[in-house]
This record gives sequence, C-alpha cells and structure tokens, in this order.
Amino acid sequence: MLNKKFIGLIIPLILLNLSILGGFSIVYRTDMPKISDTAPMKNMVMDGVIQESEWSDADWKVGFYLDIDDVGNPPDTDGMNYLYLGEDANNIFVGLDLCSDKTGDITGEWVGAWLNTNNRTFTELSTWVSYLDDGAESFIHDVENDVPLPYFLNVSSIGWGVFPNSDSQYNAVYGSVEGNYTLLDQSAGQPTFNITSVKNNTNYLVQVDFSIDIKDYFSYFQELYANATIKVNLNTFGIVNTTISNYEVVLWYNNGTMNRNDPDQTFLLSTLLVNEYNTFLAGNFTSDHKMQFSLLANHSNPFKIQLHHMSFGIFHLDENNFGSAFTNPYSSISDYQIEWGFGPSFNNASDHRMYEIRIPKSELEHYDSDADLGIIVGGYGTMSFLNTKYWVYSQLNDRIRQTTSENYWYFNMLGLTVPTGSGDNLLIIITTTTIVIIGIIAIASIILIRKRLK
Repeated sequence: MLNKKFIGLIIPLILLNLSILGGFSIVYRTDMPKISDTAPMKNMVMDGVIQESEWSDADWKVGFYLDIDDVGNPPDTDGMNYLYLGEDANNIFVGLDLCSDKTGDITGEWVGAWLNTNNRTFTELSTWVSYLDDGAESFIHDVENDVPLPYFLNVSSIGWGVFPNSDSQYNAVYGSVEGNYTLLDQSAGQPTFNITSVKNNTNYLVQVDFSIDIKDYFSYFQELYANATIKVNLNTFGIVNTTISNYEVVLWYNNGTMNRNDPDQTFLLSTLLVNEYNTFLAGNFTSDHKMQFSLLANHSNPFKIQLHHMSFGIFHLDENNFGSAFTNPYSSISDYQIEWGFGPSFNNASDHRMYEIRIPKSELEHYDSDADLGIIVGGYGTMSFLNTKYWVYSQLNDRIRQTTSENYWYFNMLGLTVPTGSGDNLLIIITTTTIVIIGIIAIASIILIRKRLK
C-alpha cells in the first residue's frame, strides 16, 4: 500500500513548486464570492431597492448627514443618508439610500449626479461646458415623468439685446456702406453707419441684406439655445437725410427668399430719428438658425440713411433651474438606467426613498478604475434644505455648483480585476511549462514511492 502520509507531503510539494515557478494563475467565475476590493459587483438587481446583498461588493459606502427642512416637510427627518459607488466591467453603479426622505409622493421629484471622471480642473461654467463628454458628465432625471429633466421650461425668458458682430453679417446689394459693424452699436458713438443710395434706372435705391446666425450669440450649448429661441425683436435707430418715398425692413422666409409685398413680412420705417421695433418669429429662421432680413429704401433723388444703431432682442425658452437649485440642467449622459423605490432598507427600517442607478462606462469618456471618481449628487422630492427646492451632497451645499471641480467629492475606485473563464469551482490554468514540471515531479514521485515499497 502507498504511504498516505508520504503522498500527503508530495501533493503540497507539487503545488509549492508550481507557485514558486509562477506556472499557474487562479481564475474565478464572476458568480463566486468577492475576495478583494478589486472584484466587480455581481449581485445587482436594478429594482430601486437597496439590498445589502446587492451592494456588498460596492467600492464605497459613504454616509452623509442631511439637515433638511423637517418642520416644513413632515414626515421627512434630519439624519444619515448613504451613497454607494461600485462597478463591474461595463457599468458604474450609484446607490442612494435616502433615509431622511420619508415621503413616497413623486410629484415634482428629480435626482441628479454630476461626475468628474479624470480629475479635470474647472472653476467656471464655460470651462465645465468645454469638458462635457470629455471628463465631465452629468444627468438629471425627472422622476415624476420618468425622463431626463428638460433643459428648458415652456415659458419665455426675458429678452436681451445684442448687436451685429461682424461685417460678414451684411451685404450691400444697392448703395454703398460707410463704416463697419461696430458703428451699429450705439455705445460706439459717432460717426454713424451710413448707407448712400445708388441710381438704378430712374430711381435711387438702397438694399442691404443681413444674415444673422442666432448661434453666434450664445457662449455655450449654441444649438440647444438656438433651437429654443422663440423670437427676436429687431430694433433700428436712425435718420434719413431727406424725405423719401419708401423705407422698410423686410423679413425673409425660412427658405431664404423674401417678398416685400407680403404685409406679414414687411414693416415700414420712419425717416425720423426714432426707435423702430419689429418682431422676427422663430418660424422665419432658416434650418441652420439664421435670421435674414433686408433694409430697403427708394426715392427719385439721392439720399443717405444714417443708422445710429441696430440691435436684436433675443427671447428663448427659460432654463429649467428648478427653483434656483442649479444652472444649466444639462444631461450629457443619455444612456442610463434609474430605478427608485420606497420602503425599508438594512440602513433604516422605516419607509424612505431609494435610488439605484446604472451608467454604462461607454458614456464616461476617460473613466479609469484606478483613478479618483469625482461626484456630486442632489435632488428634490419633498425633502429639501430649508427655504430651497433641493438637497445636495457636495463640498459646498448652498446650491448645486457642478461648475467648480473643488466642489466634488472624490473616491478612488481601487481598480478592477475582471474574472474570466467558466466553471462552478476554482479553476487552475496550467501552462505547457507547468505540465512538463508536473510530469517531472510525478515521475520522480513514482520512483520514490517504488523505492519505499521495495
């Protein structure tokens, strides 16, 4: 018979030799228990209920205390709430266990997350916007309607005035221009923007065509704001040096043509030094957001138009800042899953609001599992800070100020080791070199065994 004790010594010896030579690697299925901080989350069930078993593989569980308006919004209460962060090979998971939010009604409710995925530094809106989809990410979800929060409300903002900003925005078809676009801004003072008529057949004519790209007047999200522009008030202020037969502005159609005989498109101007206001509706814009119009005049004798200024009052839909909780409610993340629930969790036995959020890593440019992930979370249900319509967990909580990178909380995601292979048990992957070593050791072992049995 074989000596069992001797065989028991040989097997560990074989494994010891393999480990010393580095000839194998251990691979786990993803459904095996997590044994390190770098293993992926594997038990997620996206149902809006924070279960301990689902989030046990998360990289971070962070408790944060909220001092909310518990007097004005009973039964909401001050207390600890919890943020979870985890990942698998393809997704980032965010969990919010809002133990303070004890109201189940979702009327007016929204929730948002703002991310800094590669340590971008920004201190102002324009810089943050420039990094969107390039290290800065965001989503704001309208819970009540289960859609991303619309950027604009269906009401008009207050119009604001701008002036032509380039000589390329106008073309003198008839007549000659003295001066440049800067003289159409009344703050530029004298001399005026002068247009001198030119003879055409028996009459003297002026025609200056303007083409104003609405997008040029927005510093960021230009297409978004141009699409949301409702109307433009055109204001001209000037004088003609003599009484003339006709002086008018003609708005072009959206197909790039005009008809000065259309009374809905043509506005007579005074030859006196007065402000003239004409409304240019968004339906007249071309498909690429250009506002086109012509300044026309004619008379039997020469004349000169002296424009002191020309300005545009731009009216667009109002930003949906939800009671001044934030500016620029922009969702750069378009593909995400969010589920919410109301009930108890292992953090708090009373009924309260919970969220589970899944964001594909394909939506997060430059995301690195080995680097810090910056995050701000916030929202509104009935739970809010005193005299506000929001709550927020960030470095600065007087409003949701996602445009400053220092306001984010940063969490190292600890890296990610993604298991490969299959099988219900521990697999040992053995290389060709390893097989040879095992063979040598096995032969040597057999020889030793035979010698011992003799």
